Formats: sequence, structure tokens, C-alpha cells
Amino acid sequence: MASSAKGRSMLTPVLDPFFALIRRARSRLERWSPAADRDFHDAAFSVRGYDPYSPSYPGFLTIRRFAELAAPHLADARQVVDLGCGPAEITCELARRFPAARFVGVDHSGAAVDQARENAARLRLANADFVVADVEAFEPRAGTDIVLMFDSFHHLIDPARFVERMRVDRFFLIEPAGDRLGGWRRSDEFDWLPQELDKIRARIEYVLGNGSSPPKAPASELTGRAVEHRYPLEDYQRFFAAFDLTVHGTIFGFDAYPPQPAYESAWRARLMTASYDLLLAIENEMMTLQRDLDAKHWTILARRARERGRLVRPAGRAIDRKPSRDASGPQVAGPFDAVYRDLVMPPAIRPREIVHAEVTIENCSWRPWRSDADAPIYLSYHWLDAHGRVVVADGVRTRLPRAVAPGETAVVACRIEGPQAPGQYFLEIDLVEESVSWFTAAGVAGLRRRVRVG
Repeated sequence: MASSAKGRSMLTPVLDPFFALIRRARSRLERWSPAADRDFHDAAFSVRGYDPYSPSYPGFLTIRRFAELAAPHLADARQVVDLGCGPAEITCELARRFPAARFVGVDHSGAAVDQARENAARLRLANADFVVADVEAFEPRAGTDIVLMFDSFHHLIDPARFVERMRVDRFFLIEPAGDRLGGWRRSDEFDWLPQELDKIRARIEYVLGNGSSPPKAPASELTGRAVEHRYPLEDYQRFFAAFDLTVHGTIFGFDAYPPQPAYESAWRARLMTASYDLLLAIENEMMTLQRDLDAKHWTILARRARERGRLVRPAGRAIDRKPSRDASGPQVAGPFDAVYRDLVMPPAIRPREIVHAEVTIENCSWRPWRSDADAPIYLSYHWLDAHGRVVVADGVRTRLPRAVAPGETAVVACRIEGPQAPGQYFLEIDLVEESVSWFTAAGVAGLRRRVRVG
């Protein structure tokens, strides 16, 4: 192992320029644009059916933790700018904690800024203002003490020019950990923890009979395309060449939530609070073990240096390895656990053709599945293109032939309608509890089959 590590360290100076070239080429090939990014976020923020500050809301775990990570750097700040603030949930949480400071949130999405103003009104903030503007062209007013960016730096088209143009002495970023190819490196990931605890919450409420029907989440049709270029530490050193950088890791910042994120109950609040305490304990131990840079997000404090900047690393060096969670490992049984097999259908169909298929489903959960319940469960599907992007989200619903008890299997004959355009697709068989959640959204794998259309 020692000789292998030594070999990698000797190759690093040779390979780093090569990987940097690949990252820049990838950025150009993706053809990202500010307009497409704005369209994407306008659509994403056009609807909202949750209270971001409710202890039941899984996203509040991240809002709370990101605010706590930023707070030590705002103790002496009077003018704070949050660039790419989105709906400003973290900005408003910080403004609530620091009433003597003035906060300005900036985002190019008008829908996001509308929600930011709603959040400020919800918290009755008098020290937060919001502006619709292009982040890369925005110039903070003189006297700005610090610029914050939460999961927004990687949406910049030209980060090097952006940093060079900004006339501020301090930045605080929280960004996805990037790998050498510009992807998201998730070595130690704990998104599963609140999801597993929420399964316990669902079973407690099922047994006690005191759960309530969750509100139906409003849907939005996503358009445009977000800029998604993550960066390794070497790139941050290049972008912030005139700054000292202090980098740590955080396991907060989830991209996968438990089902029904808008659902509120006393048990959901208890289990999400327990999730926060456990995640914080894990993060603190990773810091002690100097493994925090293996987390999926990095906190980056940049302070302008008198001479050329340097990288301050009080914790261990990030390593590249596979995600730590083994999907086949022990998990808590949940209400959506399912196994699909024996899909029988033609390998090729015509556009918009309706074909008949047959699939076997197994109920691995602790509750019966019924299509005649108040929240009926149906068999359905999604169509994905050759790159795995969803092109048809809601397939035709098929009723289950009978109530399927825990541990039972059932053969379901279903109707499937092909997508409109010819091409190579993936059909993904999925179950859905109507107005509650798709089973895949609860982290349960569907059954994918390649199908030629046309």
C-alpha cells in the first residue's frame, strides 16, 4: 500500500495538467449557458409546498448546518452578500441569527428571489434585501465584509474571471467535492441516515395509527439545464490564487430526501432532529480522524493574502474511492421496499404504440399494498433516454390484481405506451403511491430494460 501511494504521489505533477485539460474540455463540450441555467432554476423554484424552517422538513437539516458553519465568519460582519442565493433559506436563517448585519441576496432566477422575499417576510426580517441579477456581473457595494456562496459557485461559467473581478477580501463557500474529471466525488456519504430514520417514523405512525395524509406536492416541469461543474481542490487554488484557503468537509447538503418532504408530524420532527444530532456527531468524528475531506461537500474560507495565497489544511487529504454506502448492506425495512423481476415485453416498439407487458412484483415492506386504498398503489413506469434522463415521468397506471401482503408476490399485467420520438430508451418499471411518492423516489430501485422505439 505504501509503495502504491508513493507511486501515485510521484505521478501527480505529471497527471494534474492532463486532468485539468479534461475538465476544461468537458466544460466546453457540455455547452452550459447562463440562460439555460436560469430557465432551469426558474422552473425549479416556481412552486413550493413546504415550510423550509419546519423541524419536520428534511431540508432544514442542511439549512441549519450550513448556517452554523458560516456563522463564525460573520461575527464581525456588517455587510454580507450571498451570491446565487436561490430562495435564500440559508441567507434568511443567518439574517435571523445576526440582526445587526445587513444581508443582500442575489440570484438570476426571478422565481427564486420571489421565494426569498417570502422567506424574509415569513421570518419578519428587516435586515435582508434581494436582487435579481447576473451573479457573474454583479458588483458588491463598497464595504462588503464577506461574500457567501452556498452550492452556487459550481454554477458559474467562468469562475476564474469572477474571482478576479470581485473586490472583496473574504469569501465563504460550501461546494460539492469535485473529482479530477469535474464530477461530484462522494466518498463518505450519509444521505441514507435521515431516510432510514424516516422509515422508522413511518412504521411508528402506521402501528399507532396517528399518521396523517400528507399534502400533495405541487409539480413543476423542469426546463433548461443547470451548470454542474464541480472542482477539485487544485482548481480552487488556481481560482483563488491571491487568497489563503482553509478547507474542511461536511456530510450535510443532501440531494436525496425521504419521501413526502413536505409532510409534517410530531414523529417526523423528532426523527429529523435525531438525524441532525447523529450526523453532527459523525461529522465531528470525521474531523477528529482527519477524514472530513472525504465528505460530499467542502467548506472553503478564502481570505485575501498579502502575497501569493496558500492552502491551509488542518485535516486529512481527500482520497478517491467508491462511495462508502453499500446498497446491499443492512437497511431498515420501509413502506416502499419492493423487488421487480421477470419483465416480459417486446424488445422493440413503435412510437406511441401501446403494448401489453407482464412483471412480477414482491412486497418486501411491512404493510400491504392495495389499489383500493385512500392513497392507492399502482404499477407504472418511466421512460428515460439513452443518457438516463427522464423523458416521460408519469406512465400509464395499472391496478394491482389484489391486495399484496408483506412477503407476497404478484404477477401484474400492464399496459405501456411508447414515447413519441424514435430512439434508444430505457423503460423503468416503478410502483407509485398516488399523491404520496414514487417508490424510486423513496430510494427503491426500479426495473430497467433497454427498448428500441421506432
